[in-house]
Amino acid sequence: METNSAMDVFKSIRKVVNVAVAMSGLRLDAGRTLFVWIPLLFGSVWLFYQAEQSEWLIAYSIGALACYYIGISLILGTSFKRVVIAKFGEKKATQFYDMVFGVLFFNVGLGVAAAALHTGAVIELPLVLRWSLFILLTVVGFGTKFWSTWIVGIDTYYFRDLLLEKSHGEFTARGPYKQFANPMYGIGNIHAYGPALVTGSLVGLMIALACHIGIYSFYFIVEKPFIRRTYLSN
Repeated sequence: METNSAMDVFKSIRKVVNVAVAMSGLRLDAGRTLFVWIPLLFGSVWLFYQAEQSEWLIAYSIGALACYYIGISLILGTSFKRVVIAKFGEKKATQFYDMVFGVLFFNVGLGVAAAALHTGAVIELPLVLRWSLFILLTVVGFGTKFWSTWIVGIDTYYFRDLLLEKSHGEFTARGPYKQFANPMYGIGNIHAYGPALVTGSLVGLMIALACHIGIYSFYFIVEKPFIRRTYLSN
């Protein structure tokens, strides 16, 4: 009994780590793909550093957001993915696209951070209020997104169902999905405003708002029609 209990605790901790790291842009279960994936993430950090040193923070931030929202819309909303899957097979294609999506996730986070570092237009807030809002938004926002990912799974977080154009189980109404229609994109993204509130960056707040607009645009144009066809048709 004690051995089983210890194993259950270990599995839970492992899942917590896997989900949190995957949400940040790296799937630890990616196997040999990690030998390419991890250097790409380091390269992204290097680009972020160069943007900061060259005072190109806004350009970097806009570029990161554009690559992500336009990229996922073109990959998942067009027939191009079918061509790649047909040519390389489902397994290799999903490994490749997992890496692409992960790098895009990671760069969106860096883009939000870059915008928050731009303090040309400053919002004056008391220091205690700044950090209080940051902690509140981080706990609620990231916590909701983590909970949502825990419920639907890492594969769904990485758009596996949209990529392969088939369901991965039934449409879920558990956890935060009982209270919110789209907790991952709605309240699950409010922590993006936190860094800008800490630095008082108006540009950072605008970029965080652009993230919200971008992901909902993707949802209504690409993802929601797929959900209706695949999960709610019956």
